[in-house]
Amino acid sequence: MPKPEKKVKKPGRAIKFFSAVGGGVFKAGSGVTGATRRIGGAITRREAPERADEVARRLQELKRLEALREEERKEERKLMEERVWEERVELKRPLSERLSEVFHVPLKRPAQRMAKFFKGMDEDLYKANIRIAPERYIALVIGASLIAGIFGFVLIALFLSPLLGVICGVFTFLLALMFGKTHPRRRAKARVVGVNQVLPYALRHMSTQLSSGIGLPETMTSVSRAGYGALSEEFERVIHDMHAGMSMEEALVAMNRRVDSEPLRRATRQIQRTLRTGGDLARILNTLADETAFEMRMKLRGYTQSLNLLTMVYMFASAVIPALLIVTMVVAAGIAGAPPFTTETAGVLFLLLIPFMLFYFVIIIKRFEPRL
Repeated sequence: MPKPEKKVKKPGRAIKFFSAVGGGVFKAGSGVTGATRRIGGAITRREAPERADEVARRLQELKRLEALREEERKEERKLMEERVWEERVELKRPLSERLSEVFHVPLKRPAQRMAKFFKGMDEDLYKANIRIAPERYIALVIGASLIAGIFGFVLIALFLSPLLGVICGVFTFLLALMFGKTHPRRRAKARVVGVNQVLPYALRHMSTQLSSGIGLPETMTSVSRAGYGALSEEFERVIHDMHAGMSMEEALVAMNRRVDSEPLRRATRQIQRTLRTGGDLARILNTLADETAFEMRMKLRGYTQSLNLLTMVYMFASAVIPALLIVTMVVAAGIAGAPPFTTETAGVLFLLLIPFMLFYFVIIIKRFEPRL
C-alpha cells in the first residue's frame, strides 16, 4: 500500500512579513555598497591623474634645480681656471716688467724729468726685445739705482764711516744708473751675436722644410718654435706682425731694423727677392748657410791666431818684464848709492803689476773676440 503523503505547513503571516522586510533591507544594502564602490572608484580615478601631475612637476623642479646647480659649478670651475691661468701668465712675465709697474707709480715724475738723459731709449728697448715702455723702464732703473745706493751706504757706514758711506752710496747710485742706461744697447748687441751664431743652422732648417714641400710661413713658424734663442724670438715677432696685418716683406724689413746682422739681412733680401720674382728658395738658403758658416770659420781662425800671439806677449810680460825691472832697479840703486830694493817693495810691485796686466790682457782678448 502506498504511504500517505505528509502535509507541508505553509508559513504564517508573521514569517512572511519579516522575510519581506529582510529581503528589502538586503537589497537596499547591496545598492548602497555598489554606489559606495562606484563613488570610491570615481574618486580614485580622479585623484590618480592629479598625483601623477604633482610627481611630474616635482621631478621637473628637481631637474631644473640640478641644471642650475650644474651651471653654477661650471661657472665656478671657469672662474678658477681663469684665475689660475692669469697667475700662470703673470708668473711667465719677466721680473723686469713686473718691477717696472711697481716703481712707475712713485717714480713717475723723476722718470719724466730724466727722459732727456735716456735719449734713444725707445729704439734700444725695441731692438733688445724688452717689452717695457721707456718711461716705465726709466722708473725701474731709478728705483734699482736707489736701492743699490742705499745698500752701499749702509754697508760702508756700518764697517767704515758715515762720510765714506755717503760717497760710496752716491757712487753706487750713479754706477747703477749708467749700467741701466746702457743695458738695452748691450743686450741688443748680445742678441745680434746670438743670431749670427745660430743662423747657419736655422737656414739649413728652413731649406729642409721648403724642400719637403712646406710653405714659407709654416717654415718660419717652425723656426720660431725650434729653440734658436734670439733668432726664434725674432721669427716669432715676424709671425705676430703678419697676423697683425703686415705683409711678409714688411715684417722682414722690421726684423732687419731690429737686428743689426749682415748675414740675416742677406737671407731676408733673398727671401724678399724670391717672393717677388720666384726661384728655388731652398737651394738659395742652403747656399747662404754654407757661406755664413765659412765666414764664421774664417773669423774663428783669425781669432785663434791672435790669441796665440797675445798668449806669447802675456807670458813674456808676466815672466820677463817684472824680473828685468827688479834687476834694473837694484843695479840703479847700487850705482847711485841709494838704499837697496827691498823684498816688501818687490812684493807690492808684483801684487799690483801682475793683476793689472792680467786684467788688461783679458780686456784685449775680449775686444778681439769675433762677433759671429
